[in-house]
Amino acid sequence: MSQQNNPSSLPQERSQAAVALDNLIRRHLRVSDPTDADAVSKALRDRYQDDQLALEQEAAGLPFFKVTRIEPTCTGGGSSSAELRQARNDVDQDLDALTHNPLLKDIHPELRGWSHNLRQVVAEGTNAARFALDPWQRDRAMAARRLLGDYGRVARYVGALTPNMSIHYRQLAKSLDEVGNMILVSMGEAVAQSGHGGGRFLLQAPASELQARRESVINALRNLAGSSSQSYGVNDWPRGLVAYREVINYLEDNGLTDLRAMFQENHVARSLDDVVFWATRGGSDDLRALGATALLALERFRRLELVLRRRVDPESPALATYLSAIRLFLDTFENAGAGYRLLYIARPPISFYGLYGVGGPDKPTQRLLTLIQLRGQLAQILDCYLGCECGESLVSCQIMLDKLLYDTDRAIDLYAMSQNTQGIGPAEQRALAYGVIADRLVRCSLGDSCEPQCADGALENGCDAVVSCGSVSCVERYPGLEEIVQGIRDTLWYENSLAVDANAGECAIASLMDDDDAIGRVMEELCAQQDAESQWAHLLKAMAPACRFEDALSPSSDLIDSAIAAVAKLGASCPDPFDIPPHFETSLSGIANLRGTKGERFHSSVLRKKHGKHNQGGNNS
Repeated sequence: MSQQNNPSSLPQERSQAAVALDNLIRRHLRVSDPTDADAVSKALRDRYQDDQLALEQEAAGLPFFKVTRIEPTCTGGGSSSAELRQARNDVDQDLDALTHNPLLKDIHPELRGWSHNLRQVVAEGTNAARFALDPWQRDRAMAARRLLGDYGRVARYVGALTPNMSIHYRQLAKSLDEVGNMILVSMGEAVAQSGHGGGRFLLQAPASELQARRESVINALRNLAGSSSQSYGVNDWPRGLVAYREVINYLEDNGLTDLRAMFQENHVARSLDDVVFWATRGGSDDLRALGATALLALERFRRLELVLRRRVDPESPALATYLSAIRLFLDTFENAGAGYRLLYIARPPISFYGLYGVGGPDKPTQRLLTLIQLRGQLAQILDCYLGCECGESLVSCQIMLDKLLYDTDRAIDLYAMSQNTQGIGPAEQRALAYGVIADRLVRCSLGDSCEPQCADGALENGCDAVVSCGSVSCVERYPGLEEIVQGIRDTLWYENSLAVDANAGECAIASLMDDDDAIGRVMEELCAQQDAESQWAHLLKAMAPACRFEDALSPSSDLIDSAIAAVAKLGASCPDPFDIPPHFETSLSGIANLRGTKGERFHSSVLRKKHGKHNQGGNNS
């Protein structure tokens, strides 16, 4: 009797590619058995329901014609579309007026460069603002707004230095501010039209990057569990496998068996795919569903990352990579509140409660709205501040006040993109620096000038009778200006942050914050302003060649230096540039030969002081 072998009963050798394909089918088609053809066919039909009719006609041998339907991915024109269109037309007209002005024929090439770049930035910023739900587009829109603000700052600077063309440059700066403001409004409308509840959930990474972060988690898990295609070398210690075994035992001993599933590739991949699925669809309803489920679905990942901190000795690079990849994926959702204040910029307060589920703006959002109102009042006064005057003291005041206007815009940007509901986050702390600038103009003697005070009845005679010489500051020259500048300072200096220190000097300030990092952020912002102002000297010289002032940057430089000096008394300083350490061969050679990196010979005591004493508690060699 001959024995017949059944080939199907023999175990089949599966390649790594076949296993990966089976896992792919399980994840995306939700099929438990990838070898079940009927189940796979049914899953494919459910996944591609839009093509169901075409597939049935093709299977029946009938001709079919498939039309690809492209749905728009952005919202239609909002309530501010007319204002945005008007602002863009204003920029075009102001650029044409400057470019074709015969009085500016000497800088015609520079103005042509401005015209080309500004039109490109305006188009890019306004288009990106319509897609503000996409984090990358939101960042591009904010970058365009910042660049438009820089152009407006330089335009006002050049206008102050060329009195006969001041009105034309200031009109261009005004139009650029209009576009920059409408970019914020368009971003708020994109959030509002998506139907988000108060804008409280906005992804901080685009769907494509979210998919890449998901792959990083899976690859890191494979490397930790030893299932990757790359094997250990003959001289490599299996730190990943040792850490994997210690972690599994630790979770089992502590009763955290639910977290052991976080080391199964299929389970981790399916959990992440459920989140990525809603994010990649891109619809407003899908993002709202993601906002309601993501934090709960990822709670186990967050708990795993917290439990396993420094639980393995010695430290394992593979485990650290896996936990870091998880943290990178979680960061996409944990900072999802950034930009929620954009809604309050684009929509009237009367519609908040019924349509967006919020009763009104919180305290930091109220500060943001106050800043916007004060900014508009300040800009209106500054457009008429210089008038027909062109004295050196007035021009210096105009330059410093224009800088305050620019700084107020930057503070608005920081508040608009902050996610801290208490209004005490890093963004609000950086905005404190602009409050220091306003404080310098209100309380210090910057911009003061000695102006003749006429005797009574002498005005008709051309003020021939001068009785005294009084000091008049920049903010006292125009009615109501001092109150506006002081209001900007008080709004930015929120409760328990910075305050006037009347006991330490005329212009001293005091810090009410316990966090030293907050003062460091204020100093960083001021140092960045100082560096930016110093880079504009050559540009101003090219754009205003007929300027009669030798040092046109001194007004704004003195203003920033005064602010830096005040913050420096609180214990902060401008950060130093980083130093690249020497190569390890150079360091080892210096230790062995008692020489420094430049060849200088060290005494043994100096070497011990630089590198510390080695072999403490043991035998000294």
